[in-house]
Amino acid sequence: MLELLLADGRTPSGGYAHSGGLEAALAAGLAAGDIPGFARARLHTLGRCQAALAALAAGCRTLEGLLELDREAVARVPVAGLRAADRRLGLGLLRTGRTLWPVDELLGAYAAESLLTPRAVALGVVVRAGGMEPRQAARLALYEDAAGVAAAAVKLTALDSARASAWVADLAAEIEELAEEACAVVLETLPSPSVALLDRRAELHLASPGRLFAS
Repeated sequence: MLELLLADGRTPSGGYAHSGGLEAALAAGLAAGDIPGFARARLHTLGRCQAALAALAAGCRTLEGLLELDREAVARVPVAGLRAADRRLGLGLLRTGRTLWPVDELLGAYAAESLLTPRAVALGVVVRAGGMEPRQAARLALYEDAAGVAAAAVKLTALDSARASAWVADLAAEIEELAEEACAVVLETLPSPSVALLDRRAELHLASPGRLFAS
């Protein structure tokens, strides 16, 4: 039940304001029919890293360990504007988590001490506070990545929302496989994907005054 709550797009974490780079990709010429491939490519690059960070955070029991994950997460996001957007998402998750589980000591300590607050680490912290497992944190990170792209596609293209949901459903098996893989990652083997084209497009997108999404 709690996993479904956190996966619900109506949960106020701010994800609705982000397209996962889709808006910039469409502006650069990505065809609507290529959006499923775009979502899949994100899962196997950036998504793998986010899932591993979320799983590690969900299994962490010390504030020092969480702050170290913060630094590892931020080091993997070279674009300053994307780091800022990621932090806004992380803060939104923490705000929701502290409302749901106000007496969790580690959640409260992390909210007070984290200066970076990347989304994936915040997600893991909130998942642990809710009594869930690292595998659920990894699955949620991956699902939200794909679902965020699909939701943005509905707003940016002439796409039926049912079709967008079908795209996410088609990725379910891959999400499960990637979530399992993420749970086997330790800090020393944390993925460090580099998607230079997404980074360059993100810089252009952040400088665009007419953009619909924050990222």
